[in-house]
Amino acid sequence: MSKNIVLKTEQGEEIPVADSAAPLKNKKNEVIGCVVVFRDITKEREVDKAKTEFVSLASHQLRTPLSSINWYAEMLIDEDAGKLNKQQKEYLAEIYKGNQRMVGLVNALLDVSRLEMGTFSIEPEKTSFTKLIEEQIKEQEPSAKKKKIEISEKIEKDLPEINIDPKLVGMIIQNLLSNAIKYTPAGGKIDIKLLKKEDQFEFIVSDNGMGIPKKQQDKLFSKMFRADNVRKTDTEGTGLGLYIIKSILDNTGGKITYKSEQNKGTEFHVFIPISGMKKKKGTKELG
Repeated sequence: MSKNIVLKTEQGEEIPVADSAAPLKNKKNEVIGCVVVFRDITKEREVDKAKTEFVSLASHQLRTPLSSINWYAEMLIDEDAGKLNKQQKEYLAEIYKGNQRMVGLVNALLDVSRLEMGTFSIEPEKTSFTKLIEEQIKEQEPSAKKKKIEISEKIEKDLPEINIDPKLVGMIIQNLLSNAIKYTPAGGKIDIKLLKKEDQFEFIVSDNGMGIPKKQQDKLFSKMFRADNVRKTDTEGTGLGLYIIKSILDNTGGKITYKSEQNKGTEFHVFIPISGMKKKKGTKELG
């Protein structure tokens, strides 16, 4: 069952449940039925909600001081408060870089809490999927050039516009493309494709980078997951990007699949229905 299933009592009370099933077999070891057990998970849900609310509150509180650090660091780097020597500039650059990482983590944690509490909004509008991809490629180009990574794109011509939330889909494209650049060694290659297949768009990002160890692939879309081979190289990252992508797609009728082999590369496939996304009212936006 999906994680949002509830049982309704005769009094109209809704109880969140989890289920498990076991086969019933006869003496010949033939399956003649099954036993399904429903378990009340109200307390577990309450604990999860409390944790999510705490993360959201803490992240909000961190935003203000981090913004101040960011602002003052920029002013110092621009020498608004006086001339700096080379060593001072290097130290300030490291402070600024570390603070930017913290801002990214806080924003990702806020996105996760909004997804889990269901407070995020979906605002679909007629959008060119092709244009969104091209915008993200342009944005990521400096990072790719720095590592001499070649990005090739193969996008079907004359694709129709689709009713999607451009901000949410932009986040999906940005996350997959930046991950591909981050986890592909210098001189590598990234291929991007956009196809229209019957009732859905298929967006593909493939690279010849580090890949994901087979024994850890089942944890790929878990919160804070980072593969062992990635951590050994000390590559920056929060481990929240793929979790956010999957959560967005699960909530908008899309799907994500992947193929990966360690030291050979990874390929992600994102499927979005041609019918697009349904509008959802929420108190917060993602990103």
